Amino acid sequence: MKTLRATLFIVCIATLSLSLVQCSGKKALEKGNYAEAVYKSVQKLRKSPSNKKAASTLRQAYPMAVSYYKEQIEISLKSNDAFRWGNSVQYMETVNNMADEISRCPAAKKIVPSPFRYESELNTAKKNAAEECYVVGKREFDKKTRESAREAYYLFVKADGYVLGYKDVGTLIPQAKEMATLKVVLEQIPVGAGRLQISADFFQNNIEAYLNNMFNSRMFIQLYLPRQAEKLKLVPDHIIRIQFDDFIVGNSKLTQKTVTVVSADSVKVGEYTKPDGSKVPVKNKVTAEYTTFRKEVISKGLVDVRVIEFATKKILMQDKMPGEFIWVSEWASFNGDERALSQQQLNMTKQREVQPPAPQDLFVEFTKPIYDQVTSRLSSFYSRY
Repeated sequence: MKTLRATLFIVCIATLSLSLVQCSGKKALEKGNYAEAVYKSVQKLRKSPSNKKAASTLRQAYPMAVSYYKEQIEISLKSNDAFRWGNSVQYMETVNNMADEISRCPAAKKIVPSPFRYESELNTAKKNAAEECYVVGKREFDKKTRESAREAYYLFVKADGYVLGYKDVGTLIPQAKEMATLKVVLEQIPVGAGRLQISADFFQNNIEAYLNNMFNSRMFIQLYLPRQAEKLKLVPDHIIRIQFDDFIVGNSKLTQKTVTVVSADSVKVGEYTKPDGSKVPVKNKVTAEYTTFRKEVISKGLVDVRVIEFATKKILMQDKMPGEFIWVSEWASFNGDERALSQQQLNMTKQREVQPPAPQDLFVEFTKPIYDQVTSRLSSFYSRY
């Protein structure tokens, strides 16, 4: 019985799915989405060549789709739209795509034996579309601004897409991209001469790697280091300047606390000899002087982050970001009866003072929270470019 129910359920689902697919083309047709109706009908005929509803939908939708796009092409070419030929290319390619889909489906080809295609008309339209993109692109390119160069870049790429190697777009595309690209120089981060021989290389390298990764995901921003900019004789747009306003490394603080601890239970502290010579243990609570030591090594600093417009020296963004790292060593000692100590206290007395990490390592640790702040702020700032 369960098997029969499962079989009936599967049949119902299959029937419902088939019905939904059959209706999808018809619904698209009813909404006036003629090309969509054609595609869905052809898709159904591939799976089920004898499907009458899909065949009926295709028979109705295809001539309506061709008629619609012919009308749109006519309207577009009569308009004053600067990209009317590009719009026409899009309509012509849609008509050709429908023809290709029908030609690759035997069942659909029986219904539409000779689907309409644009051939020479499409080639002419592409040349005209390339020219209109080229003309507008050149106009934007000649404005010599970063924003207009970006628009020119896309237009030249589009022209090249219509007609490969159209005029001199092969030269203009990299020129427009260069002009549109925001050039950012990250200065070397100084930490001050003679200060414990501390190096900010780790911090600098991480900032540099983050910015490179971030800018690589954006087409029109490029990061340079000072030596690269100097070699290229580059005139940057922005300077990122990161400086430590102040920092301390290895500032030690030792705290010591002594308490008297008493055992939780009574323990044997001696023996009592009875008159008959037998011995009885004497119990009592015991005490000890328990001393804890906590050594803190504090390292912290404050970083100033600025983005400066190179041409005007205007500060576009500035923030001060703090960071701190506290290294801790704890141990203990006692004087008295160790039985007064808890297991945790006894374990602490077995610990010994540990030497703190090297100053360079402490410097790296306190810059980690600063790194998070710097990268977050720069990411937010450059999200607009």
